[in-house]
Amino acid sequence: MKDRLKDFVQAHRDEFDSFAPRPDLWQDIAAELQTEEKNVISPLETQKEANVISLTWHRAWKYAAAIALLVMVAFSARYYMASPPAGTLAAAKPVPLEKIAPEVRQIETRYVQVIEQKESELKALGAGNVQFAELDSAYNALKKELYTTPNKEVLLQAMSDNLKMRIALLNQQLEVLENRSHVKIPARHETTNI
Repeated sequence: MKDRLKDFVQAHRDEFDSFAPRPDLWQDIAAELQTEEKNVISPLETQKEANVISLTWHRAWKYAAAIALLVMVAFSARYYMASPPAGTLAAAKPVPLEKIAPEVRQIETRYVQVIEQKESELKALGAGNVQFAELDSAYNALKKELYTTPNKEVLLQAMSDNLKMRIALLNQQLEVLENRSHVKIPARHETTNI
């Protein structure tokens, strides 16, 4: 087949050469290009075609995951920047004990009234102030633990037992003082018969 094409081209070579371009053709083309460059519309005036973005499910999930990640980072940064350190939070805003365990107020009012009554009876009998330093420190420690311990019922029971123990000690002191007042002390100048 190549031979037939070669033979045909060689046979008709003169006819192909007759279609040569005229000599001033290149000058005309250059002149047209220069006029077109002058008439070119500025890029601002050209109308832009809308870009079509094909969005597959795979690509959509990638974008959704990236957006979710950015949102999580933003919220966590906002949370950690807005909240003060853990140690300063308790110091800045102490929560009242009534909000943590409202039963404390009921326990204290019930038992403190009895304790005050017993202490006033002791003073009437001539005893001085009764000091319960160990019980006071234990009670205050239990109160502080209420802020941090999730098992409040056990602590409330321990606080109630502490106050009951105070009442029991006061009752014992009252009995001792009452027994002393009922026992007659013999006078030293009297004689006793044996």
